[in-house]
Amino acid sequence: MAVEEAPAAEAPEVPDWQPVIEPVPESGLRAALRAATEAHEAGKLLRAEPPAATDPTSTAEPEPEPGALERYLAILATDPEHAEAGAGVDAIASELMLRGRAALAEGRVSDAQRFERVLARARPQHPDLASYREAIEAALRAQDMVRRGDIRARGGRIFKPEGKGAVAAYREALQAYPEFMPARDGLVRLQSDRLNQALAAAQAGDYAESERLQAEAARILPDSPAAQDMAARIVELRQARTDQLLAQGDAAVDALDLELAARRLAEAERVSVQARGLDALSERIELARHYGRFRPGQIFSEPLAVGGEGPEMIVLAHGRFTMGSPEEEAGRQDNEGPQHAIEFKRGFAIARNETTVAEFGRFVEATQYRSLATRRGRSTVYDERGGAMSEHRGVDWRRDHAGRPAAPELPVVHVAFEDAEAYVAWLSAQTGQRYRLLSEAEFEYALRGGRSEAFPWGDGPPGRVVGNLTGDGDVSRLKRRWSNAITGYSDGHWGPAPVRSFPAEALGTFDLIGNVSEWVQDCWHDSYRRAPGDGTAWVNPGCEERVIRGASWASTLDRARSAYRQPTPADTTHARLGFRVAREL
Repeated sequence: MAVEEAPAAEAPEVPDWQPVIEPVPESGLRAALRAATEAHEAGKLLRAEPPAATDPTSTAEPEPEPGALERYLAILATDPEHAEAGAGVDAIASELMLRGRAALAEGRVSDAQRFERVLARARPQHPDLASYREAIEAALRAQDMVRRGDIRARGGRIFKPEGKGAVAAYREALQAYPEFMPARDGLVRLQSDRLNQALAAAQAGDYAESERLQAEAARILPDSPAAQDMAARIVELRQARTDQLLAQGDAAVDALDLELAARRLAEAERVSVQARGLDALSERIELARHYGRFRPGQIFSEPLAVGGEGPEMIVLAHGRFTMGSPEEEAGRQDNEGPQHAIEFKRGFAIARNETTVAEFGRFVEATQYRSLATRRGRSTVYDERGGAMSEHRGVDWRRDHAGRPAAPELPVVHVAFEDAEAYVAWLSAQTGQRYRLLSEAEFEYALRGGRSEAFPWGDGPPGRVVGNLTGDGDVSRLKRRWSNAITGYSDGHWGPAPVRSFPAEALGTFDLIGNVSEWVQDCWHDSYRRAPGDGTAWVNPGCEERVIRGASWASTLDRARSAYRQPTPADTTHARLGFRVAREL
């Protein structure tokens, strides 16, 4: 149903200009011309309108003096050929037209009409009078459309119904009279109202409504500087809010409150128009989901409550790998299958090297812990004279592979599974973080370093020294050599080497390839059927056999394969077996 529109009010009729022109006596022409010229120069073109009477008892104001035009016309009434008076009338006519056109542009149509009445009497044959009258008619049409636009604007009809809203009316007014300022002012008012509403909506956080209102403002006056300025102001407001949300999100990530950080990021994505800083927070949240406060490849160590620092750790990236060996791999054992996918949802950190004698000794000193070998009073060492492993008394973690006092930088050996577990529990208590032994899947993931071949370095024997393994170039103090050694290989050590004696491995670790075999958390299972797929340790309560991983200084080449694994009673202690720690992130 069409909305009824009130008719535009009719403009009041402008009366004709009817000045009283009294001829000037011949003798007074010079004085009259001088008075006319002075009035003209002073800008007093017409007789001023008498003021409206407000007090009927007051004395009447004196009659206003005639203006320059009336004075010139009075001279012409006496001397129609008076050149100076005629030129004065022409000049005033042109000036009145200029004033009239200015009045039309400003919407003072009645003023322009009044000037037309003057011109019709004073210079009816003026060459520009016809076009001036056309301008008045155009301005009247524009004035009518502006009145209609104002009525529609007050009724909230800005764009609709299509072609009949306030915007359409003001535009029609400008089509009728392009310089008609009331029409332009009407559009500016409408746009300003929309822009102010857009700002208020943005301040209230209703950015969709703000954008809608800005779009409407742009429809009213395209390419408006005011709209551009307001858009820039709203962008600044939104960016300030975005920066605030991003700061809150960063603080939440620092506190590892990732749900709050994600909410702040989502809010910032809704608020931001420039996307500045969003990617950085998104990356921080994603990293924190997988690594806590760390980054992949980051190396760190943590202070201990007793003083000093814990083991140097490296953060390994989360990811997937295939665990176990394929059936066609040379030297494969049945317990290395079936191959299965492991996916780590989170990264984890592992010690860059095996736990050293010095590190384990700090634990013993702080806790007075007595290892299993200490309590037993014996452990298994390499007896070089007999060329075999044998149990010797008085051997515990303080001794090396041959039962001699161990150097601080050697990997600790002669430790049982329970000793390793006691050490990681102490580390956890000292740092307030969750230290533990590696899972079997974590060990193989780190050892492979992204490779799928049989060995951590590829296929076949190593072409260079990669770790402490049995090479045919290795010689003991008593000139013993290995049987079944790696041909053409010599690492220079018979027995464990000080940690980090060999190049860093693919993921920044040392000695996973060789040196000493290592305890891991898992209980022994004869195969991987039903093994966890998330990389966690496969543990059964009360299990007596655990898994050891990695080759040792006395291992043959087949035991250096990435998939090689071995069952070992949890109470085992000997010269080829140590451990390293992991830390949850």
